[in-house]
Amino acid sequence: MPSTEIGRPATGTTSSSSGTAREVQPRSAGKAVKSTQKSGQRGNPVWRALQLAEPMTPQGLLLACKRRWKQAILIGVPLTLLAVAATWVAVPAHYTAFVLLKVASTEPRLVFKKAETEQNFDTFRQTQMAMIQSRFVLNAALRQPGISDLETIRTKAYPLEWLEDSVAVDTYNSPEILKISLTGGNPEDITKIVNAVKDAYLDEVVLADRKQRITRLNELERIHSETEEKVRQKEKRVESLAKELGTGDSQALSIKHQMALEQISLLRREHARIRFELMRAQINEQSVGVTGVDSGSPVLLGSPVGAGGAGQVGDPKAALTANRITQLQSLISRYETQVVDQNHPMLQKYRGELKQLQASAVGVDASGEATHGSRLDILKRQEKLLAEELEKYSDLVKNIGSSSFELELMKSDIAQISKVSDQVGSEMESHRIELKSPTRITLMQEAEVPQVLDLGKKKKLTGAAGFGTIGFVFLAISLFEFHSRRITDPQDISQTLGLDLLGSLPAMPKPLIKFWEQPKASRMALWNNALIEAVDSTRSILLHDPNVEQRRVLMVASAAAQEGKTTFACQLAGSLARAGRKTVLVDFDLRRPRAHELLNVPLELGLSELLSEKLDVQTVLHSTSDPSLSVIPAGRVNDAALQSIARDGADWLFEELKKDFEFIIVDSSPILYVADGASVGRNVDGAIMVVRSHASRLPAVAVACERIEMLGIDLIGGVMVGVQSNLSGYGYSYDYHYGATSG
Repeated sequence: MPSTEIGRPATGTTSSSSGTAREVQPRSAGKAVKSTQKSGQRGNPVWRALQLAEPMTPQGLLLACKRRWKQAILIGVPLTLLAVAATWVAVPAHYTAFVLLKVASTEPRLVFKKAETEQNFDTFRQTQMAMIQSRFVLNAALRQPGISDLETIRTKAYPLEWLEDSVAVDTYNSPEILKISLTGGNPEDITKIVNAVKDAYLDEVVLADRKQRITRLNELERIHSETEEKVRQKEKRVESLAKELGTGDSQALSIKHQMALEQISLLRREHARIRFELMRAQINEQSVGVTGVDSGSPVLLGSPVGAGGAGQVGDPKAALTANRITQLQSLISRYETQVVDQNHPMLQKYRGELKQLQASAVGVDASGEATHGSRLDILKRQEKLLAEELEKYSDLVKNIGSSSFELELMKSDIAQISKVSDQVGSEMESHRIELKSPTRITLMQEAEVPQVLDLGKKKKLTGAAGFGTIGFVFLAISLFEFHSRRITDPQDISQTLGLDLLGSLPAMPKPLIKFWEQPKASRMALWNNALIEAVDSTRSILLHDPNVEQRRVLMVASAAAQEGKTTFACQLAGSLARAGRKTVLVDFDLRRPRAHELLNVPLELGLSELLSEKLDVQTVLHSTSDPSLSVIPAGRVNDAALQSIARDGADWLFEELKKDFEFIIVDSSPILYVADGASVGRNVDGAIMVVRSHASRLPAVAVACERIEMLGIDLIGGVMVGVQSNLSGYGYSYDYHYGATSG
């Protein structure tokens, strides 16, 4: 780091906060004991710092990569070139043979839609791609003549598994075109294999689907024949029932059934009356046989009185015949009014019976008693005839009831079966027509023997290896850098470590074009101004502390080397001197001294000579351009000086310096690696922890802070060095006082 103007005279006013630091209430000297007590309760400081640190995020990884991009390029580029070369050599170039198939987006049809469910095109295409790569198709391809004898197949221990892994199926410039491809070293063999897979697929899948449609057509024809046969059988049964009942009309059967029921009712009444008359006649016959006198015979209802005199009994058969004639005339009249068909079989039957009875009645009247037996015999014959007629009509009613139900059931079955038969017939005819439509999958291009090596796969693998290697290197370095938990933001000091943020120093500008050149003088001047402003802000915070008189000896510490500790110590000493405070800077970093370079004083006759040779303090004090600032450089390190520091921490030196100086700034060695800082820390009033942005590691700083507090040193706060900031705003502040030029 170039030297900065530290010994400038003050401008008469104390610089205000520049925005890079905030004024906070520093810890008092009395907090040293409390902080020591809290350190035992805090637990592992590394664990605490990691728990409070920001979790892994893409932004954090990018920042980590940004910090180590040079190392990533230096490591990644050679490894990437090596991976690319190795992949290009290791991956051989092969020939690729392919077949193109056309897959229609919709099912081809001539007229009708097929009965199969319309399938989504994407689903259908994915299914066909899976079928091509299925073992069913690949086994069929291997069974084709000459395929198993090919050298490419014979050299494989498991040809089927090799085909599963090697045969590729994907789309080719269009969703409706499928490409079946195979890559290998023998162009003739792979061409035959691809064509065999294509043929097996067309035979076992595409043509099999057509065969299934033919089978379905045959099944439809069989079902149609069966339904037609069922309809014919049921129609024959309906015809038989119609002949048996005399009609197939449901309305006529209902009328016939009603008339038969009425006839049964009449016959039952007549049968009951005749049975009653028969009983009376039998009783009268028995009375005549006993007394020899006829007690009187009642005349049958409807029987005419004979012309031979009063009391003559009429013929009962004639009366029954007359009643039957009256019933038949009534039935015929009702039939003729209700039945449309005047030649209905039942109507003809009743008419014939009426003619016979009328003819019989005429014969009875003409012949008289000569044609008939006794009255008792006539009643018996009438009772028998009525019983036979009643039984006949009862059977007829039963037959009409059961047959009419069966007839209606048959008609309903015929209607249902006919409907199904019509649907099956319609589907059968449409299926027969659509079998002539083309298949949904057709061949576009057979596989031809390839003539040019296919470098596409080789280029892709090589590119993937290159990008993968460089990406892996960057990711690995980013992860490693992120897990190192470097402090990147001033808030990490206050929020994560729990320290008061005393200030932040801007990072030195870098060259805009060539990295080996120095930045422009104007930018360096702006940075120097910003640096002085930031240090003055920290100085203001320290001087505004009400306990400032008890903090005259301040140790500037860091966890590790090269974190800006010496730079800040020199700048803080110069700032105090500019504020009119007589200050001395003591360089206790004996192993790697740098304060003498920044303050432009000689290294010899310094602290090491003072401790080892027992010199007077005044002999090692070096003056600077600022009369209020003196320096005791580190000198030439030796064992005697180190042993003296380890023994008492040079406590006598601090007592001597307190007599002549208001502030003593101690530039200590790194806390974690050298014990000198702990030894000297016993004689200081407070410590300031310095961390470098994007360089200091959070766990290391946490351990260093914990160690300082365990020693009983009051840890006043922290300062961050190397914060990226815009320096353009600082040009105006120092143009007049320090002569900074605007760039």
